Amino acid sequence: MKKEIVKYGIILIIIGGLSWLVSRYWFQLMLIQGDSMEPAYHSFQMVVLDKHFNEITYGDVIAFRCESLDAVLVKRVIAVPGDTVEMKEGTVYVNQQPAEWVPDNGSVTYPGLASEPWVLARNQYFVLGDNYEVSKDSRYPEVGGVSEDMILGVVVPQKP
Repeated sequence: MKKEIVKYGIILIIIGGLSWLVSRYWFQLMLIQGDSMEPAYHSFQMVVLDKHFNEITYGDVIAFRCESLDAVLVKRVIAVPGDTVEMKEGTVYVNQQPAEWVPDNGSVTYPGLASEPWVLARNQYFVLGDNYEVSKDSRYPEVGGVSEDMILGVVVPQKP
């Protein structure tokens, strides 16, 4: 009986250790909170975060740490390092072209920091919530450009 308890205890420790390693370095379950990413992601929806990503590109949904808001935010990448972003007359422009990765949820009424052309630094991303009206994103000074060291991972796309 005692040997079985020790055996099961060791198995639980191994499983717990492997789960911790996977969650720390590769994949992590994450709970979406708030409706800034509606309709793609809903409040209280579970998603998988890929922490072992190689490259972040247009349209990726990322999770990142925002120190000024003391929160982890989930937003869509609209522009990558070196791009120029500007919002005018309700449209998002990347490199003087209408952005392809902006969901068609109407016009953007608040351009914020992107009201003038903004050239992203070499390690900076411009992110936007799919639900523009309620999203705190790169348009706001509290968030601004997202640097690579703030990024926790890429949300694994859902199957339709």
